[in-house]
Amino acid sequence: MTSRPDLSVVVPMHNASATIAKVVRSFVEIEQRSIEVIVVDDGSTDDSVKRVLAIDRPEVQVVGLGANAGAGIARNHGFARAQGRYVLFFDADDQIHPGALLNAVEALDDLGADAAIMPYRYRRGAARKSDGMNSYDTGVWSQYAVGPRRIARLGEVPRLLGFSNYPWNKLVRNDHYRRTGLRFGSTPVHNDILGHWLTLLDARALVLLDEPLCTHIVNEGGRHLTNRESSARLSLVAALDETYTELAARPEKRNRFSHHYWDFVLRVASWATTRMAPDTVDEFNLRLQHHLLRIDLSDFTRMRLRRDPRLATRIIRKALA
Repeated sequence: MTSRPDLSVVVPMHNASATIAKVVRSFVEIEQRSIEVIVVDDGSTDDSVKRVLAIDRPEVQVVGLGANAGAGIARNHGFARAQGRYVLFFDADDQIHPGALLNAVEALDDLGADAAIMPYRYRRGAARKSDGMNSYDTGVWSQYAVGPRRIARLGEVPRLLGFSNYPWNKLVRNDHYRRTGLRFGSTPVHNDILGHWLTLLDARALVLLDEPLCTHIVNEGGRHLTNRESSARLSLVAALDETYTELAARPEKRNRFSHHYWDFVLRVASWATTRMAPDTVDEFNLRLQHHLLRIDLSDFTRMRLRRDPRLATRIIRKALA
């Protein structure tokens, strides 16, 4: 490719032989924009790399990590190589909606926002019909998505911070987020929490487009991260620690948005405990209590007296349980 692409698509891949070629082709077959696809092989042991190389297109490259380091590390390596004006972090087994993708690039060009946020759909198992977003995300989106597209600052749409921390419903402006230091977490699971929060916290303006960008495909009973019920969920608290450290490093943002962060922590922790091995729950709760005790006293006081007294009570009960 001789000129800068409009879009870089970064795809972490680990043993995705059954789906990766279809995903890559779904992007390179979009002719209206120049798109490069950076597939980061995260220690695959099947023929995934061979399937990508067989596509044999100059706008497709494969980056090898050697050992399995996790999707967050893979995304960071891909982002470091991205040349496009905008970047999409995608998964190796999901479905892109090309029309929505083109509309997102157009909206970012027109409005100058740093990130485009869009809804998504689920497809579970062998079902051909897709479902909408989970109930929390649906409620937040219906509150904020006014019209086909809306430009807003984070302070106008703060509950998006608690939106499910998926990476594939956002397009980000490459140059801006290189300057701010966008990255994903280092934990094997939940590494996309950090990327989600940094995307929103460091955006000067967001554009909300009311059109699904991706269908997230969950193979029931498979190896998909969404299905894991194991001690790997213990890494959630480490992922939260990484994220809170970045929030605390932005005192003005921490002051303004900390109650959204702690509400998110309690919700995601409640979700995680239903998806982990029973013999790890006590250890998880202990780690969570230590994390909750990192709360800034002034933030907690504002929460207790003004912003969200019920949340403050929930934090106390969980931290002292």
